[in-house]
Amino acid sequence: MNEYIAPFVDEFYRLGVKYAVFSPGSRSTTMAMLFTEHGGFQTYMNIDERSAAFMALGIAKGHDEPVILVCTSGSAMAHYVPAILEAQYSGVPLIVLTADRPHTLQSMGAPQTIDQQKLFGHAVNYYEELAVPQEGHYYTYPRLVARKAVMKALDDKRGPVHINVPLFEPLVPELERSHFEAGYTPFKIVRRGDLQSYFDDVFIQDLAVKLRGKRVLIVAGPQVRLDEGAAIVTLGEALGATILSDPLSNVRRLGTTGIISAYDVFLKKKELWSLLEPDVIIQFGHVLISKRAQQFLNYCNNAEYIVVHPTMDYINPVGITTIHIQSSISAFCRSLINCSTTVMHVKENNGVVYSYLHRWDYLDKGIRTLLNGTIAYEPSCFEGRTIIEIQRFMPKGGQLMIANSMSIRYMDCYWSGIGDIFVYGNRGVNGIDGTVSTAIGLAQNGKPTVLITGDLAFFHDLNGLAMANENINLTIVLHNNDGGGIFEYLPQKEVKYFDYLFSTEQGLDYSGAATLYKCSYERIEKADDFAKAFKTAVASKGIHIIEVPTDKERSSQLHDAYTALNGDIEELKGYIEQF
Repeated sequence: MNEYIAPFVDEFYRLGVKYAVFSPGSRSTTMAMLFTEHGGFQTYMNIDERSAAFMALGIAKGHDEPVILVCTSGSAMAHYVPAILEAQYSGVPLIVLTADRPHTLQSMGAPQTIDQQKLFGHAVNYYEELAVPQEGHYYTYPRLVARKAVMKALDDKRGPVHINVPLFEPLVPELERSHFEAGYTPFKIVRRGDLQSYFDDVFIQDLAVKLRGKRVLIVAGPQVRLDEGAAIVTLGEALGATILSDPLSNVRRLGTTGIISAYDVFLKKKELWSLLEPDVIIQFGHVLISKRAQQFLNYCNNAEYIVVHPTMDYINPVGITTIHIQSSISAFCRSLINCSTTVMHVKENNGVVYSYLHRWDYLDKGIRTLLNGTIAYEPSCFEGRTIIEIQRFMPKGGQLMIANSMSIRYMDCYWSGIGDIFVYGNRGVNGIDGTVSTAIGLAQNGKPTVLITGDLAFFHDLNGLAMANENINLTIVLHNNDGGGIFEYLPQKEVKYFDYLFSTEQGLDYSGAATLYKCSYERIEKADDFAKAFKTAVASKGIHIIEVPTDKERSSQLHDAYTALNGDIEELKGYIEQF
């Protein structure tokens, strides 16, 4: 009775989908067996639906391709919600297939049955229920539904889609090859991608004139795709622009003059803001992690503020956008660079543009040298030193997954980013959910992978380690400060019940987790021991946990000390004003 699911599965394969993640369940038997039998998919079985969803998210990030996610009926799909929200807000294509009981068993007291219609609401790009096909469309209709699912997952606004699939008993399907091949007709998806944008040549000509000789500040935030970073840098060089590069934009790794990474430190000094204020801001991607950078951009309310984004979503939380351009980043950069009147003559200017760039560059290089030099001699286990050492010994072509909360903030400050290393994080909704599972999914692409996480994010997704195996290379650097270290930096620090409500010490011994999930484990007692442990772990396959005990209050004090910018600010202002 469920033979029409076979061409449904086959159509995903023909459209280029290669990966499928399942969780066990009875009602999803038909889909799980057919995806496995098909032979064209790399499949994964993850017993926990929440972990499975984040693992699928990580696979989609690591391969930059859509991933199928399959679960049984009832509450199972509810465990997908955190990962689906992250996928929606970070633009990751997931195709969620939820098995369901047929209409004849709805609202009848049947077990493991809930109303699954549009359960994810606006968190998905598209929803449809795969109905039982009519006789004349028995094999062609399921293929059409699969086509719509892939198209909407890969739309301008990439994201998750949800197809609800009611299935009749018997649930064990026939596995004849002819069912997979039935109803196929040629179909190809040609995406606009870089080929077209929503602006015309006259607009680009006018914009080029507007930018000539102006102090341009480019903001490269999270959600910039890996293949777009080079286009941003090329545009920055053409305009003589300064680029504020969030670690998750992966622009820092390109390492040329004008790429600024230490802005979170020197923007602490508001006395410098007037000397750094631009004429034009061009934002690519989402908002920067740095709160100080956001405050500085809000201060620049007299600047022309241009947002370039492939959708019409408003993505500027400071609310001062003056022009929103719907375009892929690469198409916009290429069009502006190739414009016949473009500002590629900026070098002929009177020096205003380059003096502006040199102000930023001087501050950035000075701070970066200071941080790299002094922290190398920090004797205690401090997150800043760990991150700098990871950069020194990270293998080429490796990838980093960064947990939210304090991990990503330390990363923003201490990671210069130069080198062949790719950085990922779940900054769509900024939660600590599914951090381990996302990293395990990311590592499925075969690259050496490192997860930097705090203890609460690690504990929150500990069962993600159930997917640990010897075929991937994942090193987990666990900064264990026994609680929520981020609150040391927030106003809650001084409130009543701080330890109980915010610090939330757990007192856990994570060596037990390594035993339970068969991972290698090492606890670092001295900061000087980290480099050796890290180099050994990243050079071998399997999952390795390196626990680095830190102290919340001490780390907060060290961070403040290293980023204090001690010295005469007026003297510094006077110096950079000469540029």
